[in-house]
This record gives sequence, structure tokens and C-alpha cells, in this order.
Amino acid sequence: MTDLSIFLINLDASPDRLAAATDAMAAQGTSFTRVSGYDGRKTNPLDVPEYDAAAMRAYFGRDMNGGEVGCCFSHIRALQAFVESGKPYGLIFEDDVSPAPQAMELTRALIEWQNERGTPDWYVANLGAERSKILSPVTTLRANGSEVVLYRGHYFPMLATALLWTREGACAFLEIALPLNCPYDNFLRRWLTANDMGLTTRPPLFRTTGADSDIDKSHTAKRRGTEGRSKNYGWLKAKRMWGDKFRALGHKSRRKFGLKGKTNR
Repeated sequence: MTDLSIFLINLDASPDRLAAATDAMAAQGTSFTRVSGYDGRKTNPLDVPEYDAAAMRAYFGRDMNGGEVGCCFSHIRALQAFVESGKPYGLIFEDDVSPAPQAMELTRALIEWQNERGTPDWYVANLGAERSKILSPVTTLRANGSEVVLYRGHYFPMLATALLWTREGACAFLEIALPLNCPYDNFLRRWLTANDMGLTTRPPLFRTTGADSDIDKSHTAKRRGTEGRSKNYGWLKAKRMWGDKFRALGHKSRRKFGLKGKTNR
């Protein structure tokens, strides 16, 4: 497809994942450009000039780990490559991707649907979300006997396994991507829930192989999200979760009744 560029994030130390992803996408009749991931697994975030520890702790109640820093930088690299490609749409995968049989055909159906509509009114579509909440149906996508429902994801779903970006969305994100102050998928939820510029599908077009993420893993972490938790971590988690949910419900109500609301694009 001439208006789509495709990128796969892969660490230099993970050739087996690259081979598996190459085979999986070849079965879809699709190739991609590899983006060398940022290996943050041995990185101390406090040594990274672009990391705002104070903002992270104020919002999240803990520190980022090196894997989370690496995940952010890896996706920033991929988005920069997409913008430089000059294409209007960019599909960015992580290397544990496992596509459904008609995944790419349905992705092309989404782009064709949007091209018929004109200028996109969304920034990114999460094509790999296993769980999603607070949605509004937009359209049904069909390809070769398969179909999925496309939704406005008011409460933007987590995970960044497969994200389809518009050019406007990628440029808007890159303007605010630094300094790092939040894990990547949480950043997307906060941003896209605030501006209501996210889409998602049910069921997902791309799942994961089930292998642990390499780019979002720290050698020093017992598990994701345990570093430097403050005493008010639980309260901050509830605050951001319910704040995002209330904003999402507001967007859903406005769309249901055809009302226009202010969004922070």
C-alpha cells in the first residue's frame, strides 16, 4: 500500500524475535522496516537527561525503570522514521507481534475507509488491544470474509503491540514526547483519553506471541512498576485511573448526543 509505511521495533540482541516477526508478516504478504530498539534494560533512568523523575513521581507515584525508558525511546525512534517516510499512515509493531489471518487486509480496509472520509479525525488506532472499555462504535471493517468493529476508544486501551498512526498524530506526539515522565502505554492513555483522538478494534487484529517484552523489561526490576513506589502510590493510581475514566465517559456522552466538547489535541 503506497500510503502506508510499516516499522518493527527490535533490539539488536533479539535476532530470533526478528526472524519470527519477519515470517509472521511475510505470511500476511507484508514486509517492514526494522527499527533498532533502545536497550534500556541496564539503564539507570536518573542518568538519562530526557527523564523527568519529579514529574513521573508526582503523576505515577514511582520511578520509571530502564526497560520503560527504552520502550519510550524505541517508539520515538519508530515515529521519527515514520514521519521521515513522508507517508500519511504508519504502522508500528513490537517484535512479539502475532497477526490474525486477515490482519493486514483489515488494516488496509481501515485506511481505505479513512481515505474515503477525508481528513482523519484521529491520531492513532490501537490494533492490538486485548481489553478495551468505554467505546463508541464507528464502523465495521470487512475483508475476505472477516470483519471487526472499529471503535472510538474514549478510554484509550493499553499495550503498544500494534499501533496505526496518522501523520498528524505522529507529529503531535513527537512535539510532547520529551521529557519522559510516564511509561509509553500509560502516556498514550493519558494523552488520547484527554483529546479523544484514539481508535481501537474488537477483536484485535494483532496479538502477542506471549513472550515477555524485551524493550519494556528491566534487569533490575522484580516486576514492572515496583521501583521506588511512594507511600501514596495507590492513591495516585486510583486518581489517574478514575480521572481518565470520567474524561472518557464525558467524551462518550458528547458523541452520543452530538455535542461538541473541547479537546486538547
